[in-house]
Amino acid sequence: MLKKILFMLLTVFIFVDFLGQKYTSKEIDSLDKIATFSMANKKEALKLLLKYVDIAAKNGYEKEEISAMYHATIVYFDLGEYEKLIEYSVRVEDYAHKVGDPFYEMVAIRMRAMAYMKLGVYNKSESLFKGALEKASNLKGDKMYAGKGSLFSDLVILRSEMGLSCDDSTLVYLKESLKWYNKMQNKDKKEISLIPMYSNIGLYFSEINQLDSAFYYSRKALRLSVLRRDTMNLGIISSYIGSFYYKSNDQDSAFYYLKQALSITKRSARPYQLKDVYDNLALVYEKQKDYKNSLFYRNKYKKLDDSLRNVEKIAVNKESIRDNEKSKKQSGRFYLILGFTLSVLLIMIYYAVRYFKRYRKERNEKKQKEVVISDLENKMNDAFEEMVQLAKSDNPAFLLRFKEIYPEFYKKLSETYPFLTSGQLKFCALLRLNFSTKEIAHYNHLTIRGIETKKNRLRKQLDIPSHEDLNNWMMKF
Repeated sequence: MLKKILFMLLTVFIFVDFLGQKYTSKEIDSLDKIATFSMANKKEALKLLLKYVDIAAKNGYEKEEISAMYHATIVYFDLGEYEKLIEYSVRVEDYAHKVGDPFYEMVAIRMRAMAYMKLGVYNKSESLFKGALEKASNLKGDKMYAGKGSLFSDLVILRSEMGLSCDDSTLVYLKESLKWYNKMQNKDKKEISLIPMYSNIGLYFSEINQLDSAFYYSRKALRLSVLRRDTMNLGIISSYIGSFYYKSNDQDSAFYYLKQALSITKRSARPYQLKDVYDNLALVYEKQKDYKNSLFYRNKYKKLDDSLRNVEKIAVNKESIRDNEKSKKQSGRFYLILGFTLSVLLIMIYYAVRYFKRYRKERNEKKQKEVVISDLENKMNDAFEEMVQLAKSDNPAFLLRFKEIYPEFYKKLSETYPFLTSGQLKFCALLRLNFSTKEIAHYNHLTIRGIETKKNRLRKQLDIPSHEDLNNWMMKF
């Protein structure tokens, strides 16, 4: 509710500011940034940016015109309109070349490369990223260092999109990016760039199971985040380190860092980060066979994931720019602002009254819900234990019971891979329950070598990379 009110206030004052005013270059630059980075409705933001481009061109604001053009490419990317982005970025590049601005030439090429990457045209994307690197060489000082650092990071993302995130060239690009960021003279900008860079290098080493190196770079990122009081990255990095400890079977340390990440992400209101923390905590508790807490965080993960997928669309008033009206009276403007402000205040009062009316009702319902949830969790735990015992006794009813408890997993697996036999589906179910190779062999009266063979055959059938842990893959599927 508070976000809605703040956004409406922003809309009101931008709208009022539009009326009867000749824009200065600073105002165009400010409104340009608000449209790009603050407006939730990206289609409306794009309309505004294209209008700012025209206004800047008419007033001879060369710098503001090209800035608004570049920001339009960012919004095209956010909207997923990659073909239009490609077309418009060529226009930005041509204009930047005409006015002799190599920085905007570089970023225009970079945005076009990102569009081709999203379209799956990887060779073209890689060629453009390398072309942008050549343009970056024409820059000086920190602009060049930051440009090259970010472009090598983009090449790392491209390798990941191509399914080559663990090859040697990825590490080369990561080191190149790190090298250029380390050359930056501006201490603040340098540290801001290095935090995600160290974190990405840590993730790379984690993916190739070199956990010592993963911890080394992640802790460098963590120290910088603490030093800069960067709570956003601090939460992300703590979560990563927790997952590394999970992989190294040090569950106590995993809990420590994941609980830190949970506390930070809750305070900073970062729902996507919080979702990952819930997921990692569920995995750690499941590894510890604490199925009650695992289910608790799995439910939190699912609830948050559902809410993020169904974020309501905020209705945004269409904003318009009128021709200059020099004769508009200041008193008229004042009453217009006053009218809008009163309207917003009335809306705030309306929502506040609704909130307090619901408060008492929700407080009474809360206790009842807690009792229902507690009963449900107990039933789920009992069902889970029953299913595990069926698996251990190699009971034919195991797969049927698994299907009842994990219907979504079973349905998705069988529909995605219809060629799987019932025996393979049972094998996948055991992996989803995190049974080890030794346990599966023991309970099914088979050899460990036989189970490893079944794993390799299944990995090939499902096209799962060799570095991916099969149990983790099933848990995240």
